[in-house]
Amino acid sequence: MKRIVKRTFYALILSSLLLITVGTVMAAEPGYERFSRPTQVIPTIDGKWTSDDEWTDSEFTWMGTDVAFTSTWDMQGSEVYTRWIVEFLTDTTDDSEDFLRMYLDGDQSGGNQPMGCTYEEISGHTTHTIWLGAGGLWSLYVADLTQFDWANSLSTSPTEPTPHWIYEFQIIKNTGDLQLNEVWNFLLQVYDASNPGFHAWPPTDQDIPDQWGIENYTTEPIPEGLTFAVMALLTTISMLVGYKYLIKRKETKTQ
Repeated sequence: MKRIVKRTFYALILSSLLLITVGTVMAAEPGYERFSRPTQVIPTIDGKWTSDDEWTDSEFTWMGTDVAFTSTWDMQGSEVYTRWIVEFLTDTTDDSEDFLRMYLDGDQSGGNQPMGCTYEEISGHTTHTIWLGAGGLWSLYVADLTQFDWANSLSTSPTEPTPHWIYEFQIIKNTGDLQLNEVWNFLLQVYDASNPGFHAWPPTDQDIPDQWGIENYTTEPIPEGLTFAVMALLTTISMLVGYKYLIKRKETKTQ
């Protein structure tokens, strides 16, 4: 076991050395930073794995053992895309109360209130809405939504053979009313009404952008041989380290 941990530690160091990023990371929740890699296979946004190699070009991030997600980035002409898949592995039922929410602070300037921030919501697996932050309030965005594309379905995947809810979506970062910089803060929430089950990355206040995680990026493609099993092990260790830091931080605050 010690040998496995040691090898994993070296692999994690090697992976971090391969990252080439641009931009300045500002305030965010400690221990919650992830990276998108360049898109190698442009995904079909249909709420399922259209091909087995569609989402193998970036590492997965885990919320416990129930939810896994990953993202990539690329340029198509003059437009810059961020593309995502979220798999809720234990959500196998269709409930109108289910939701996915992704909170976005495109320039990391939100501070302690969601001024200038947005969140994208998929509710009941049928309805897509965008909300804008103004001070401490959220208001429904009713303008053009063409820079967003999304789909979800109950489907199997290379991750889990039992049909479960898979969300896919993409955002054009540099057009429309929502602008995302190279590096931005975000918070991802998913909810299954049947279990019930609520999961968040990071598990912090949705109205305080400085407590969200960081979406950074690298120009390096994923190293060959970095399989899903290895990615799961690496991200689990990273998650445990971040969780331990968060617990220590909360204990310090209560003293």
